[in-house]
Amino acid sequence: MPEHPEKRLKPAEVEMILRRAAELNARRWEGASQEATSVSPEVLVQVAAAAGIPEQDVRRAMWDLSSEKTAEPHSFAWKFYGPARLRVVREVERPADRTREHVEGLLRLEQGLKLRRKTEIGSLWDPGDELGMVRRTLDFSGDRTLLKTRSVEVRVEAVEEERCAANLTADVANQRSEYLSLGGILGVTLAVLFVLAGMQNGLFLLGVLPALAAPAFGFMLAYRRATVEIRRSLDDLLDAVEQDPAREGPPGYDHRLPDNIRGLKPIPRFTSPPRDE
Repeated sequence: MPEHPEKRLKPAEVEMILRRAAELNARRWEGASQEATSVSPEVLVQVAAAAGIPEQDVRRAMWDLSSEKTAEPHSFAWKFYGPARLRVVREVERPADRTREHVEGLLRLEQGLKLRRKTEIGSLWDPGDELGMVRRTLDFSGDRTLLKTRSVEVRVEAVEEERCAANLTADVANQRSEYLSLGGILGVTLAVLFVLAGMQNGLFLLGVLPALAAPAFGFMLAYRRATVEIRRSLDDLLDAVEQDPAREGPPGYDHRLPDNIRGLKPIPRFTSPPRDE
């Protein structure tokens, strides 16, 4: 009896199966103690190696996960409104220096952000002082979405000679605080009106809790929609870098040398007219 060849799985199928299995396992152990379901990093590396995943990719994923967890505490605002730090990570088929320059050029020219700090592997950008807040308020086009953020951090690390990992992190804690404050102020104001009306008619007291909850829920939806737009803007930045691999600098930068200016005709030589003798 002939034996059936063993079915081989592609890397994309392995990723889907492992993600689905991890979700099912997390649901089964939900609510259990952390010690009963913990796995050491070394065991995780061995399991990933058996699935064909290199150790360096596993180590990098664990580092990304730990840095993302420690970046923001799980406060009340985080649980109710969502995270205030939005990250977009992507590997780009370009050198790290060119990618960093291109992203920084887009942040400066297209998003209107200002450079605050620069290191060897990254930089920090923000909308500026009071002028940045005015520009954010008067920007009705929607093209400069990142003006709504508190800051945008750019980190580009070389993976190979012609390949790098771009990491963009937007801090939107200011937006979350504004939405949370506005929701609380509006909810308390409406609740006070219902309390005052309830002194005349007790039926109005039934609207106190809905008056408190409705503004908070509405501003929560508005904040999540704003975070979706900001994350889309970060993705658009990396899309622009990937779609223009020939460009070696920020938009608007001319790489032509001064001696090779196109369309410039030679200046005619000045000669004095001959004198009549």
